[in-house]
Amino acid sequence: MEIRPAVLSDTEQIYKMHKASIQSLCSTDYNAKEIAAWVALLSPEIYESAITEKVMIVGEDNGFICGLGILDPDERQISAVYVHPDLKGTGLGRRILMELERRVLERGIDRLSLRATVNAEGFYKHQGYKAQGPAFHALSCGTKLECVAMQKKLVRT
Repeated sequence: MEIRPAVLSDTEQIYKMHKASIQSLCSTDYNAKEIAAWVALLSPEIYESAITEKVMIVGEDNGFICGLGILDPDERQISAVYVHPDLKGTGLGRRILMELERRVLERGIDRLSLRATVNAEGFYKHQGYKAQGPAFHALSCGTKLECVAMQKKLVRT
């Protein structure tokens, strides 16, 4: 398994993996209407700005994109960490998150925030993020997804 920077030619695979992750892993905490609204906003093209303007990495195994991570260093925020549902619990999400944290530390940033999906709150807590309170992610279609605002003080090792 390789963790590497995303490139524009990855967008179709990223889209398919991201959609599968949301539909499977988020369905325990979000209803069908919320999931449908969420995945309706996805397309291969939406990842282009993350690849060119932010820090976007992917997990790749034998040519298959099986995870993604997006960091907005200007906002000091993790925008996304997703893994293919078949790889939940394998440590891939942790590896992606650790790589994003390493990259932000290289920029001299020592604190990150994020909005965790309800189903991912435990994952982030296990990685040292502390809940700051309830939040929402407003989709462009008007749907609001319940989230948890979280923050972590990073330490150089």
